[in-house]
Amino acid sequence: MKSQNIFNLTELWKLGGMNSGELISKKGVFASKANRGDWPNKLWVDGELTSEKLEIISSIGKDKPLGLAVWEDRFSDELLAKIGFHPTIELIGMSGDIANFSYSDQLDIILKKVNTTEEAIVWSRVFFDAFRYGILAPTILALKEKVDFYTAWLEEKPIGTSMIFKDSAGIAGIYSIGIAPAFRGKGLANQLFEATLSEVKKIGSNKAILQASAMGLGLYRKYGFHSDFKIRFYKH
Repeated sequence: MKSQNIFNLTELWKLGGMNSGELISKKGVFASKANRGDWPNKLWVDGELTSEKLEIISSIGKDKPLGLAVWEDRFSDELLAKIGFHPTIELIGMSGDIANFSYSDQLDIILKKVNTTEEAIVWSRVFFDAFRYGILAPTILALKEKVDFYTAWLEEKPIGTSMIFKDSAGIAGIYSIGIAPAFRGKGLANQLFEATLSEVKKIGSNKAILQASAMGLGLYRKYGFHSDFKIRFYKH
């Protein structure tokens, strides 16, 4: 599932750049930049990391801080440090078979899909509260025909976010599973993930991929997702 996970992730980044900023492709190096906000703002490499690609990465990363994504072990920290990139965070690429997942009808939260400008503003605000970086409303509105954004509501209060991206190969990617800090510790992340899995099944997918932080691993494993590979991020 590693290749499917990477394909979904990078196709989403490409979509973000093309619709809300700039997408650069140069000799196997890709950069997706947002005009406003913090997402996607990513760099990645297709294939071997050559000296030529290192030069391209270095030149692209100078004008705007971009996160360089690496999923190949041969890309060493020392090599990237030579061009000024240093490790920041690590995520785990995961996949799960949800064919037998059954949606609980006893959830306290309600998941609502974003369709309007007002709804996009709410989603953006809750997302920032949960993750401390910004996906702005104009970006959401530019992508909403191809990416499903959901706000989780509890007693008429927006308390969490999620995203689903079904790519051109039919792979369903789950993103942005987050609960606002004031509502954590109440089991709502489980409910949010269950509700999001239900939406994945509604769009005809029985398998899903995601990228998890160390904090989220336990949640996703509870629902049968397993670890496939590591993704490391570097910043200039």
